[in-house]
Formats: sequence, C-alpha cells, structure tokens
Amino acid sequence: MTEKTRPQTEYLLAEAGIIAIIGCGFALANLFNPTGMELGARMALWIGGLLAAWVLFGVVGQVGKAIARLLGVASVWGYVIAIPLATVVISWTLLWWLGGTAAMFGPAFAEIWPQTMGIAAAIFAVFFILYARDAKKPEMADPAPVGDAVGIAKTTLHNRLPPGFPPVLALSVEDHYVHIHASDRREMLLMPLSEAIDLLPDGTGERVHRSWWVARSSVAGHRREGRDIELDLVNGTKVPVSRSAVQGLREKGWLT
Repeated sequence: MTEKTRPQTEYLLAEAGIIAIIGCGFALANLFNPTGMELGARMALWIGGLLAAWVLFGVVGQVGKAIARLLGVASVWGYVIAIPLATVVISWTLLWWLGGTAAMFGPAFAEIWPQTMGIAAAIFAVFFILYARDAKKPEMADPAPVGDAVGIAKTTLHNRLPPGFPPVLALSVEDHYVHIHASDRREMLLMPLSEAIDLLPDGTGERVHRSWWVARSSVAGHRREGRDIELDLVNGTKVPVSRSAVQGLREKGWLT
C-alpha cells in the first residue's frame, strides 16, 4: 500500500512555525529580559532569535551528522553533537549584543552557555518526539510487479565481476572504489561511480545520492528519519537519499 511522502518544504515550514510558536511563548513568559523590553520587542527578539538559531542549528547539524557517520552511529546523534557546538555561537552572539567582546569572553559565558544548551535541548526534544511519531509507520514504496526480477543481471558491468555474480542491486562509492551490491555478496572495483553506472542498462535505476545508484527493482520500501529519507533494499541495505534527488524520485514514482 502506498503512503504519500510529505514534501520537504512542508517539513521546513512546519519546523519554522513551531519555532515561532515557541518564541511567542518565551516572549509572553518574559524570559530573559535584562533590558526591560516591552512585549512587542520581546516577540521580535525571541521569534527572530530562535529562527536564526534554527537556521544555524540546521547548518551545524550537517557537521554533526558527518561526525556521526564517521563514528558509525545513527544520524540523530549528529544533532545531539550539534547542540553544544551551535549554542557556543549563539551564546557569544547574545553576550556581544549585551556587552560587546568583553562580555563575549568574560565570566558571563559560563552562565549563559548552559542555559542556552538547555533551551536548545528542550526544543530538540520537541522535534525528536514529533518526528519519531511521524516515523512510526514506514513509508512503503509501490512493490515491483509480481514476477519481475530483482536487480540487474547479465550487464556489461558483470564482465568485470567474478563469474556467476548475482544481479546488481545497487552501487556505492568509497574513496576511489565502487562497491557492487548483490543480494548476498558484494564486490569492489577500482573505477568511478559514473563509469560503473554507464555499464548498466539505461532506465533500470537512479542515482539517489552522490555516492549511491540503486536498481528500481531492488527497492522494498523507504522510510523517513526527521527530514532524511532512506531506501530499504530487498537485501536489508539502507541507502540514503539526497535532498536534491527527492523531487525527481517522487515524480518517477519511487517515493509516492
């Protein structure tokens, strides 16, 4: 059964709206008001400040996710890593606004930074709960028609593989090597990913990420983790989908 995948812009707009609502709540609660600002000014400070922090957190979150991949842990930990990194910049900015560079690098930082991390962690927890609830039901792609072969067999690429190599499910690249994924084995060839793709029949798959090509018939489904989408292959392999590829894959029926 097919489930619709929400457009990426819908998630971004929803996040921005939630951030703005949180900012309104903080302004109404009169949190952090050292200069005695009126409600309108507090609204501008909190809504604008939290939206700017949200953008910064999204950028630093990509760094955190890269660290998480390097450590071999789930990408959600990348956002956990991003919290202390992003809040350092936010705390410096806030202190500079209040008292210039002397305040930025003065003793007040030791007080402001933990408070900023606490607010960031609370907001992260809100989004984590919302996305976890949204991801409870896997978003399944349309199954391949009954009788269709899984993977791509007897291709020009097979001429460079050991005899009897099974149908190709996917290609991935690591350093200068291409990994050829089959249902129960994997081989490695020294060649560019683009060259390996050229050795496969046109129209049998798509490049879903800068480092991944996937055969259409090998996709069992897909799921979302936050704003990230992964394809589930028939052999259990999980393949990341780049955000730039989402719209094209949706138009071709991969994600509808």
